[in-house]
Amino acid sequence: MEGITKSGSENLVKLLVQKYLDAKNEGKVNRFTEQDTKSNFIEPLFEYLGWDLRNFEEVTREEKVAKKRPDYGFRIKGVPKFFLEAKSFKEDINKPEFIQQAVNYAYHKGCTWAVLTNFREIKILNAEVKIVNPLHSQFMELYSESFLEDFGRLWMLSKESFEKGLLDKEAERWGKKTKKISIDKQLLSDFTRFRELLSKNATKQNQKLNVSEEELDEAVQRLLDRMIFIRSSEDRGLEGKELISRLREWQSSGRGGLDRSVKELFGYYNAQYDSRFFEGHLCDQLEIDDDAWKEVIEGLYSTKDRSVSYDFAAIEADILGNIYEQYLGHILKKTAKRANLTESKAKRKEQGIYYTPTYIVDYIVKNTLGELLKDKNVDIEKIRVLDPACGSGSFLIKAYDVLHGCYSKRQAAKAQSKLDLSDGLEATYSRKVKILENNIFGVDLDKQAVEIAQLNLLLKITEKGKRLPTLQKNIRNGNSLIDDEKVAGDKAFKWSEQFKDVMKEGGFDVVIGNPPYIRIQTLDKKDVDYFNNNYKSPTKNYDIYILFIEKALSLVKEEGLVGLILPHKFFQGEMGENIRKYIYETKSLHKIVDFTTNQVFEDAATYTCLLFLSKKKNDTFLYKKFSLGEDFTDLKNIEFERKSVELLKENKWNFGSDDTQKIISKIKSHKNSFLDITEKIFKGSSTGNDDIFLFDLVKENKDTSTVFSKQLNRNVEIEKSLLKPFVYGEDVRRYATLESKKRLLFPYHLTNSKMQLFTPQEMKVKYPMGYRYLNGLSEALGIRKIETDATNFYKYSAARSLPEYSKPKIMVPDMLISNRITYDEKGNFYHGPAIHSVVFSERVKGQNPLLYLAILNSKLFWFFISNTSTALRGNAYRLTPEFLNPFCFPTIDLNNQDNLKVHNDFVSLATKMLSLNKRLNELGEKITDERKKIEEEIKTTDKEIDSLVYKLYGLTEDEIRIVEESLGK
Repeated sequence: MEGITKSGSENLVKLLVQKYLDAKNEGKVNRFTEQDTKSNFIEPLFEYLGWDLRNFEEVTREEKVAKKRPDYGFRIKGVPKFFLEAKSFKEDINKPEFIQQAVNYAYHKGCTWAVLTNFREIKILNAEVKIVNPLHSQFMELYSESFLEDFGRLWMLSKESFEKGLLDKEAERWGKKTKKISIDKQLLSDFTRFRELLSKNATKQNQKLNVSEEELDEAVQRLLDRMIFIRSSEDRGLEGKELISRLREWQSSGRGGLDRSVKELFGYYNAQYDSRFFEGHLCDQLEIDDDAWKEVIEGLYSTKDRSVSYDFAAIEADILGNIYEQYLGHILKKTAKRANLTESKAKRKEQGIYYTPTYIVDYIVKNTLGELLKDKNVDIEKIRVLDPACGSGSFLIKAYDVLHGCYSKRQAAKAQSKLDLSDGLEATYSRKVKILENNIFGVDLDKQAVEIAQLNLLLKITEKGKRLPTLQKNIRNGNSLIDDEKVAGDKAFKWSEQFKDVMKEGGFDVVIGNPPYIRIQTLDKKDVDYFNNNYKSPTKNYDIYILFIEKALSLVKEEGLVGLILPHKFFQGEMGENIRKYIYETKSLHKIVDFTTNQVFEDAATYTCLLFLSKKKNDTFLYKKFSLGEDFTDLKNIEFERKSVELLKENKWNFGSDDTQKIISKIKSHKNSFLDITEKIFKGSSTGNDDIFLFDLVKENKDTSTVFSKQLNRNVEIEKSLLKPFVYGEDVRRYATLESKKRLLFPYHLTNSKMQLFTPQEMKVKYPMGYRYLNGLSEALGIRKIETDATNFYKYSAARSLPEYSKPKIMVPDMLISNRITYDEKGNFYHGPAIHSVVFSERVKGQNPLLYLAILNSKLFWFFISNTSTALRGNAYRLTPEFLNPFCFPTIDLNNQDNLKVHNDFVSLATKMLSLNKRLNELGEKITDERKKIEEEIKTTDKEIDSLVYKLYGLTEDEIRIVEESLGK
């Protein structure tokens, strides 16, 4: 009952309680069946608490499988808030099995709360509390006869309360009971343990087989796939609990043979389901210790501490998918006698593996495949859906669900029109198989991922005694981007051969997915050369998701749709230049959902968007920007802006309003870009080991400095002239007078305008202390990622722009959340790669650099950056040369009296800002009247500078208002 107030709810509950009391007094209560209890009392109660039981997206009737499902799932924005198990009045809901069932189901769904009720009594259960006795999971108990006296607590089950998180807040006050690990983390931990256990055991027991690491890993993977298939079949009621039964028989017999018994069970499943997962395989030759099998089998039924009993029928495909994606990130390390698994985030990063959240998968599938299926005349059998980097198959599983749902609706409508509501089980199963064989296609570079995707899809359709299809022709292993065997070997993927019939029909109707995010620097040179010679989109140091955009468009039909989640860095970055041009020229952009700096991926600092493309040429496209802090998980009823495709003609994509575009164009209309007025914008050097080269200053002596070496963890004395003041990005403050207690060991000298490394002999003579320090660390210096020898073992790993440091320079940290730029007037300070320094050219000779410092610290400059640069976490932006260079400055002619006055006004105000900030820094943290006065003066001077900048660039009052409002000032 949408929009009901708390008082309105209380009045309705009062009537419902009276209805119950009347039935009780008349002796009718025990005659009510479970269905009667639900429809007459339980369902109305939750409607009165604000839930819409007719909205299947809000309240779902859970499908009963093997009598282990609760009756209802209550959701907000698609996220389950609690599951409710309903019983008849006469059922005793204190039975441990009822409580265990409700708690287990909620836990397996990744949900905190379960509710068990027969209306007379309501138990609110916390599924996250780690306990062995399920009775102890009870958080709250309510009785119908006290609903009114206890209405405040009953209201905690209302929709409004869950929207506000009131029950969760109440639970925080409940106590410090240990929480269970979430279902995905618990299963990942257990599966990884099983895999390592079986790997070690197989290596130890099967030396004579002489199998490779890859073969062993594949065999162990197949064993686990089989076990998951068996447990899923058991929990869905398709088969009996045969695994645990065989384990108990083995335990009671006191004899060996568990390994043989498990393999006999594999034979049964092969005969029953004819699945490739049970056909003859290397894993059948592996001898596994009975004790190892015992640990795995027991672990597939419950956790070690018995706090969770696993129900594989209740675990959603997306949770299994998440587990598998992380599971693939564990690398098998095998020695002659043992095998170990190590979690390798490097491998996941190297392979670009990021598991896609369910709400993203749902939205992409709905807005591609779902859009095509809106046409009632479309032939579902001919729809071809592809994920070219399918991983564990999450996108394909969702596509299967959508296709099956559409088939079922059409079949029901067709049957109803013929007054025949039957759709036999045989026909239903046949249809499921047909969807997998005709409609679903995937490719992945990882062979194990392909096997897991096949398993996940087959689990969707498994039925007792039904032969399963083989999916090798649909879900394939290969390199989606390379079709040349000379480059990719047996991973080369020729689309016209591997999916011959589909490509003959013109390609796929839908291409969806989450392509890997891999920089080309990590790839083999031959792969990169192939990409550069065979794709239109490569630019500079690109990421291969760029290639997947181009590949997806080449694989989709003329009327088809593409939906991908990928980083939005290509909107403005140099690496996206060619793909931006390609999308503009093909007019293929259909829609963008821009998450800006919101984190879609839980453990990855990756900033993403949803990109929707079509072969059909578009004159306009839809755009939605989720600002930081906005609820980006709620993708229903998005209000899009419609924009002209001509907007994409710009070199960098900026999706701001028309007014924003005009202001940016006005800035760019001036003649002097950074490139025109600078001699160089240089990035700081890298030493390769800052613990060796960077010190904390302890004290200054006459000719030496006492400094603290982090590498040696002690003080050392080094010649003062060999050390340079060093600043980090955080040391650069707005209009700050630079200071630093850091010192950089700088073994270089200027010769003929070039920086040369001191030779060891020169160091020994001029700087014996410095040489002794470096020579003592020669071994540590030798393991840096550069080639050195005895003559240069202390050179920097990246000695960039060394002569430029001693010049006057404006210093710009490369990541900022607001202008934080200053001026090193005397060229005293050195810095690392997190700062870019601006050295002006002869072209602006005579002009004071403080003119440019003032403009760069203005609101207008930050408005430009925040609309044209790449956004990062926490509303930060990149200020690297590629984003600085497009900013343009007006021409200031010092021979023109008006221009000269403008120049001098800027310099005067910037000088004042430097002086004020210096004094503020001298005051430290003291809160004094002087501090308050200086802070007010800084604000006033800032406004004066902003006003001068607006006037210099010719902004109107309306444009000034747009700039000020956009920056929240």
